[in-house]
Amino acid sequence: MLVAIAGVVLAVAGSATAASVITGKQIKNSSITSQDIKNKSLLRGDFRSGQLPAGARGPQGPQGLRGPQGAAGARGTNGFGQLRYIEEAFPFANGEADFVTALCPAGTFPTGGGAWAADSATLLVDHPEVITSQGVTFTDAGIGNGYFATVSNVASGAVDVVVDVICANASQTLPNKNRHRRAAH
Repeated sequence: MLVAIAGVVLAVAGSATAASVITGKQIKNSSITSQDIKNKSLLRGDFRSGQLPAGARGPQGPQGLRGPQGAAGARGTNGFGQLRYIEEAFPFANGEADFVTALCPAGTFPTGGGAWAADSATLLVDHPEVITSQGVTFTDAGIGNGYFATVSNVASGAVDVVVDVICANASQTLPNKNRHRRAAH
């Protein structure tokens, strides 16, 4: 009986010793298959990045808490949100002629305008014949800055010439490249 017990002890010890002695160097490459590996014994860390397929997308989580309000942004320009209407009136007697303008305030630019003439006493009778030309005025750099009228009152009596300009603020104004522009004096 003693010999039998010694044989069992040696058999158990021999298999345990054999298991601890086998290393990866002793295993032939590509000889271990999935049958040889215990199910659920490998971890994510046992695999290289990209070897494991991604699982199904989980359900959306609950709405998070509202964050604090951010800082106020920089003040923008009003673009054409704010228009200015400028009107200049000029009296003309018989025989007078001149070039007259209504200029936009600093930081604003003309979007249009007009000029008209009427009897100075009543402002009821129009005299379009005294206005020989009209249009937008430009700076030497070609940027619009007002509206003009060229007046020649040959024989219309005393008239008031009114020049209107509509001005708007803008973040950018491109110059007029044409050579046939009027410059404001």
